[in-house]
Order: sequence, then structure tokens, then C-alpha cells
Amino acid sequence: MVHDNGQVDLYYFITEGRQYFLREISIDGNTSISDAEILKLLNHKLDKPYNPIRIREGIKLIKEEYANYGKPLANIRDSIEVNHGIHLFINVIENPTMTIGTIRISGNNLVRNKPIEREILLKPGDPYSQRKIDLSKKHIFETGLFSSVNIRPYDIDTTNHVLNLAVDVRELDMRYLGGSVGFGQEQGIAEGSDKYTSFSLDGEWLHRNIAGRGSRLSLNMGLSVNFTNIFDRPATSASITYIEPWLFGFRSSTSFKLFYQNELVDNKSQTKYGEETSLIYQPDRRFFASAGVILQKVFWTGESNVQEVDTTTEDNERAFTLHMRRDYRDNFLFPTKGTVFSFDGKIVGTILGGTQDYYWFETSFSHYIPVWRNVVFAYRGKFGYQQPIGQKSTPQYAKFYLGGGASMRGWAHNSFLNDGGNVKVMTNAEIRFPLFWILGGEIFIDGGNLASDIPSLLNKTYRWDTGFGLTIATPLGPIRIDIAKVIGEKGKPYQWQFSIPYAF
Repeated sequence: MVHDNGQVDLYYFITEGRQYFLREISIDGNTSISDAEILKLLNHKLDKPYNPIRIREGIKLIKEEYANYGKPLANIRDSIEVNHGIHLFINVIENPTMTIGTIRISGNNLVRNKPIEREILLKPGDPYSQRKIDLSKKHIFETGLFSSVNIRPYDIDTTNHVLNLAVDVRELDMRYLGGSVGFGQEQGIAEGSDKYTSFSLDGEWLHRNIAGRGSRLSLNMGLSVNFTNIFDRPATSASITYIEPWLFGFRSSTSFKLFYQNELVDNKSQTKYGEETSLIYQPDRRFFASAGVILQKVFWTGESNVQEVDTTTEDNERAFTLHMRRDYRDNFLFPTKGTVFSFDGKIVGTILGGTQDYYWFETSFSHYIPVWRNVVFAYRGKFGYQQPIGQKSTPQYAKFYLGGGASMRGWAHNSFLNDGGNVKVMTNAEIRFPLFWILGGEIFIDGGNLASDIPSLLNKTYRWDTGFGLTIATPLGPIRIDIAKVIGEKGKPYQWQFSIPYAF
């Protein structure tokens, strides 16, 4: 109906008709993929209402799977017979397996062909595989040399069953000079510290493509201030890093780094400089592993420096290091499900020499569980341990500490035990929920302890704090304002924490 004011009324009359159920599926013509695999890809259960949209999606997945078996020209036909229900017929015309002919690379003016070719998982003569093509695109893009990557077939020869591949890339600027100002997270002055929120100023010069080989050279300089100790002098850092991709024909990187760090927190100061060489394996963003050797000079001054007495200790540390991280969260900033596992360890001295001999490690596991709508339950367990090898004690700068916005929130940063401990255990649990707009809330409980050794830890009372917080969602992650109270200890004031992002 059309009204005089130009508006139109629309009426829909729906005749639902009879509801049909999928009763039977018949498949023929398939030899490369089994009936069971096809039914799994089809994802339509028998004796359920017939869903033609799901059937279309399933047939698309079946064609994609045939492309992974070297048959990108496979033809999938479907038809139905209607009786007391729907009888679905799927006819597969596989067509011959196609092999790769030539691989042509274009768009690279500064980067040589070799850094691109080594990321391609297919070679001339290999069977066609869509999965390997997609993974090759991902690997090429992850080199950090290109803004876009596309791999497409061309010149398809159906007589000889050969097709060629075109690899089209668009290069980034190979040199970069820039800086950033903002909030971030720092590890802390001691290796066993938990991270704290800092205000930082950073600058970087980067060359992505030394000699056209995809090797990277960077110079980084930075200043940062602990947000909870803004009157301390800024921490300073500088490093020169060279990264050589693909060591000995393996998809791994070798990093050579010269570094300098200086920091003052709570009347403790530390200066470190040295060299670190690492072998890095990172097949994707979710898994990272590195093993290496670090040679560093460490100057540490504790808070007992009174009456002009020099308490600075000086050490030459030489260590084997190992770092691993496996991150299967659905979102790195606002996780709602998944897990994170990390391990950091080192063996200092022994056959490498130096002034210290000890081993040190810290491991952590976090789990995120969706509860209802956007409500998430998250928990974390963390354990750290260090032990001297053939000496009486470990250095103070290698101790473990607790307290702060990413640790035990009822205590200020690193104030749980001023002298730290050789053993650390910590557990955190919290419920995260939305409020309105970009605001959210959290209710949490933290538990933990520090001790000089395992027997002492077992004899100590586990300490707890609890509290709640307000979160503000930003592109950098949630900004948190938490208030926490130590449980069972009278006289302890409420502790306010300002942090970015979530505690874990």
C-alpha cells in the first residue's frame, strides 16, 4: 500500500508448508576422500530438519579438501529425492591430480627471490595443495617484509595436468625510524619480579632487509617510569639487534643482541649490559620458543646502602637460557576462552664460567572459561624456583618477588617480602563481567607465598588478598583500577592498583 506522503507498507504472507527431514545420504565417485570424511565435512545430521544452506557450506568445504589432495578441479554435484523425507545424493567427479609447474614471483624490487622461495611449501613437481598455499602466504607475510601477499594459479594445463603459481607481493618500506609514547608493561628490576605498568618513551631505527636477504638490524632506546613509583628516576635501556632468518635451512631465526639496562626501584638499583645469542623458533603467533647463551655484567645495589657504605655487588653472568610460550586464547587482549602456558629458565655458570653458579626457572599456566554471555572466569597458577650450584647462595637480583597489579594485588609492587625469596608460588582467580558501554568489572582473589626453600614454603601459611576492580576497554587492552585487601591480617590498609591490561 502506497500512502499520499510517499511511504509504503509492505506485507509478507508466508506459507510454511511441510517440514522435511534429512533421512539418507548417498555418495559416489569418491576415491581420494572417504565417505566418513565427506560426511564430517558436510556437517548435517540425519533425522534433522533439512538445511540447504548448511549443505552448500559443506559442499564448499569438500571442494576445498579435494584441493588439498591435489585436485583443485574436482566437481561436486548434489541432488535430492523427496519421499517421506529428503534423500541427498552427492556425486563426486574428482578429475586428475594437478601438479605444480613453475613458480613465478613478482612485486619484489628490493627483496631477493630466495627469502620468498624458502617460505613457499610447494616446489615444482609437487601435487597441488590449497592448505600449503595458504600456509605459504602466511609464512611470507610473517617475514615482516611485505604489506600484502597473494598466491594464485595460472596457465592451467588440463591435458598434462600441470598448473603454474604466481606469487604477488607488495613490499613495505625497508627502513623505519619512529617512536612511541604510552603505557606498557615492564618486567621489573629483578628477574623474579612480576610485571608492572609503566609510562614509556621509546625510539627505534630498523632496517628490514640487509643485503636483500631479509635479515633485520635494529637499534632501540627507551625510557620508562613505574606508574606506582613516578618519582623514581626513569629506567633506561638500549639495544642493537641483528636477526638472521633461516639458520642452516630450517625455518628458525638467530638473534644477536647487544644490550644495556639501568633501573632504580624502591632504593634498589641494577645495571646490566652484555650480549645475548638466541635460536628462535616461532611457527605462528601462538607458539614461541628460544634457546640461547647470555653473557652479561650485572651491578646490583640493595636498600641497605647507608652511611656512604658501598653495597654494590658486581657479577659476570654466563648462562644458558630457555624460553617457551604457548598461547591458545581466543583474544590476546580480551580473552574469553583458551589457555596460556609459559616457561622461562636458565642455568648460570657451570661450564660457561663466570662469578655465579645457579639454576633458575619460572612457569605459569592460565585458563579462561566462558560462564554466561560475556561473563568470564579466569585463573592462573605460577611457580618459580632457584637453587645455587656448588655455592652458598644465589644473587639478590635473581630472587623472586610478589606484590603489584599483576601479582598479589593486596600489596604494593614487590613489597610482599622485601628481600624476596628463592621459591615463589602464586594463584589468582577472578570473574570478569561487562557493566555498560566500555565499562566492566572484576571480582578477584589472589594467593601466594615466598620462601628461602621448599621445606620453609611448606611450613608457611599461605597468604591471600581479595578485592574488586573497574575496567575500561581500550584498543590497547583494559585499563584497570583495582582495590584489594589482605585477608586475615589486621592493620593492613586497602591497596589501590592502576594497571594495563588484565593481571593475566
